[in-house]
Amino acid sequence: MNNKFVNINIDDLSHNFSEISDCIKKYYPIGLTSEDENYFSYSGIVALNKIIKKNSIVDYYEKEWNIGFLEKLKSNFPDVYGTTAGLVPNFSGVVRLKNTLESKTELHFYKSLIGNYFTIEVLENIHSKEISHPLFGKRKIWAIENIIVSPVGDYEEVFLKVYQSIVDKYKGVKFLPYIFDLYKVNDLYVPYNSNNKEVTIAGAFFQKFSSYDESITIIGDINYHINRLKKDGDNTQNLPRS
Repeated sequence: MNNKFVNINIDDLSHNFSEISDCIKKYYPIGLTSEDENYFSYSGIVALNKIIKKNSIVDYYEKEWNIGFLEKLKSNFPDVYGTTAGLVPNFSGVVRLKNTLESKTELHFYKSLIGNYFTIEVLENIHSKEISHPLFGKRKIWAIENIIVSPVGDYEEVFLKVYQSIVDKYKGVKFLPYIFDLYKVNDLYVPYNSNNKEVTIAGAFFQKFSSYDESITIIGDINYHINRLKKDGDNTQNLPRS
């Protein structure tokens, strides 16, 4: 890919993955930014906000996610914690796999609140990196060396265990592979993204800790289980490469 992301029209997405496209169009007004006076009155945005608010109520969140899922996951992995924060369209959590003074490695998992989708990725070697800013001088940021996006290598077992735990919890849930983090939908804007820029397909369903950057090495199958997202009548090809 010559650019950081590939852009795709919602209609082109419809030809290949109609269920995903229909869900996006149901909740987001394609072509309107959050600065438009009609954006927040769109029926999908109104419905989305109701869903997010319902799932952010402490008692409901505790029952559905914290006690209902995270506590059960701790029977396999002792270092598990929730990361759901703010008005976002997903539940999320982390399995900490390695933690030293210099770096940490974590498995991040997300369950969307709109559409029955989830995703998993291992962030390997999260470390502090010093950069120089022309106005603010030197400062430190978090950097990620690798993102593992399917069950491979040293992380195959933990990936599959978390995968199966989510599948067991949510009937009919489907895995959204990393390829959907690499395609931005033209004219798709979400209310929980403060920079008011077009978001990726995955960005319609999850607010992630990390986003793709050319300095990060992606390891694994970016199309993992992608054919399970197809419906009858969908184009047999996957997403275009340009």
